[in-house]
Amino acid sequence: MAVGMGDAVEARAIVQQYAPNIMCMIDQNQQAYQQFGLGRAGLGAFFAPQVAIEAVKITREGYAAGAPIGGDVMQMPGTFVVDRTGHFTLAYYSRNIADHPRDDVMHAALLG
Repeated sequence: MAVGMGDAVEARAIVQQYAPNIMCMIDQNQQAYQQFGLGRAGLGAFFAPQVAIEAVKITREGYAAGAPIGGDVMQMPGTFVVDRTGHFTLAYYSRNIADHPRDDVMHAALLG
């Protein structure tokens, strides 16, 4: 399951394109973010050098960053993986708005 904020139509299109076998929940009130202790980004997290580096990287890959539809660009991200028994195999609190776990970390968490 993936939890995100924003527009349900946009989320459905993204899930159908990239991960059709997962359920996606929309949390427009950001309650799940609050429950997991994910606050709003301060200026340091929003304007961190890594954010600019990632913006250049995705632009070079042909993607364009834009304002989210119904989302909150100042919401700090986090990534949590829970196994089938309810145990967390990953609790990743991002350091800035462009920070996400490395692929190998995600892969290990997903494999349990």
